Amino acid sequence: MIINNKLTKESLVLSETEFKTRFAKEIETALDSYRRTELVKPYFNLNKDIESDFFFDLQWNFNHYGNSNWYIEKS
Repeated sequence: MIINNKLTKESLVLSETEFKTRFAKEIETALDSYRRTELVKPYFNLNKDIESDFFFDLQWNFNHYGNSNWYIEKS
């Protein structure tokens, strides 16, 4: 994965495991935001695995639901 900082333009190359460890707080924030968004949808299925859906498209969800100075450029 290539991770960039929006402010400093710093770039990191991390494995998915390293990313999940280093950015655990940011991932949790993005996942909470994603969860709140999904739960208000009228067609929400209670059997839906929200966390699995979030990690299915981690790059888009992290970049759009997270409130972080870091973004995933390439996964």
